Amino acid sequence: MSALCREVIAVIRTAVGPDYPIVLRVSQWKQQDLKARLAHTPAAMADWLVPLVEAGVDIVHCSQRRFWEPEFPEIDGADGLNFAGWAQRLTGAATISVGSVGLSGDFIGVFQNQVSAPTDLDALVRRMERGEFDLIAVGRALITDPDWANTVRMGNVAGMLPFAAAAVGAFV
Repeated sequence: MSALCREVIAVIRTAVGPDYPIVLRVSQWKQQDLKARLAHTPAAMADWLVPLVEAGVDIVHCSQRRFWEPEFPEIDGADGLNFAGWAQRLTGAATISVGSVGLSGDFIGVFQNQVSAPTDLDALVRRMERGEFDLIAVGRALITDPDWANTVRMGNVAGMLPFAAAAVGAFV
């Protein structure tokens, strides 16, 4: 991790003080190359995340294509920690996970004429209950259905709406 990133975060921390939370969104992958990764091992991930937390980041918001996919399946198996889980384990910081929450497909797929159908949230609940990450972020499901959180709270999985590229047509 570059010294510049650490320095910028340290300056921000000084400017906002110790009681103002700093949340940093990070990702391992590139939209143009979904196999690209910044870190191929937990040690390499620690090398770039730990200095950011030490500089003042309170919450690491970990973006991945599918929250249910393990970051290092070769280490902890198919149901292993996701990106946010590893970030939490390596840094001790609070983490937010994100990626296809409540949907069957990832963001890129919908722009290839795929529809992301609603899915149950059992995997999400299981990962949260085991303390893998602290918070979950929801994106596309809220674009399609601004009342999504209430739909989920009421247990109305059948009422969850699919997501298609047309939902963001006005923004593209």
